[in-house]
Amino acid sequence: MDRDKQSLRFLSLLRPIEGDLENYSRRMVFDRRDFEDALQNAVLRAFRAFDRYHDDASFRAWMFKILTNEIFTINRKRGRVMEFEVAVEPEEMEEFAVLNFSGETPISWETLADALEEEMLAGLQSLNDSERSVLLMRAIGDLRYREISECLGIPLGSVMGHLSRARQRMRDIILRSRRRSSL
Repeated sequence: MDRDKQSLRFLSLLRPIEGDLENYSRRMVFDRRDFEDALQNAVLRAFRAFDRYHDDASFRAWMFKILTNEIFTINRKRGRVMEFEVAVEPEEMEEFAVLNFSGETPISWETLADALEEEMLAGLQSLNDSERSVLLMRAIGDLRYREISECLGIPLGSVMGHLSRARQRMRDIILRSRRRSSL
C-alpha cells in the first residue's frame, strides 16, 4: 500500500475514536498538561507502526494499547506527585466534602455536581494504573475484556479482578459523596 493510501486509511480508522482516546488520556495522566503530549505521541507511534497493523485486529484496542503505554511512560517520568496534591488528614476530608469555602453547606445542584466530579476524579486517581486503565478502557473505550487483556498484556482473569475492584471503589466514593450531600 503506498504512503498516501496508508495515511488515509489510518486517519479513517482514527477519526471515529479520537474523542474516546482523548477522554481516556485526560483521565489517565497524572498531570493534566500531559494528556495532549501522550495522545500526540501515541498517534505518531501508531502511524509509524501502521504497516504492522493487521486488518483482522481491533484498531480501537490497538490504539488504546499504544496510548496506555505512552501514558504509563509519561506518568513514570512525572512520578505519582499530583499538581494540586495537598496533605490532608482523613478527618479533614469530611469538612472539605461537606462545606464550601464560606463554611456553608453546598445548596445548589451545580455546587453538588462539581463536588461529585472532583470526588470522582480523586477516586480515579486513587486507583492503581491497572485498575484505572481497565475501568476507563471498558467505560470510555468500550473495549471487551479480551481486548483489554491484550492491550495491557495481563491475563483475562486479572482484567475482571481489576475491573471489579475499580468499580467497587468508585461505588464507595459515590455512596460517600451522596451521604455527605444529604447531611
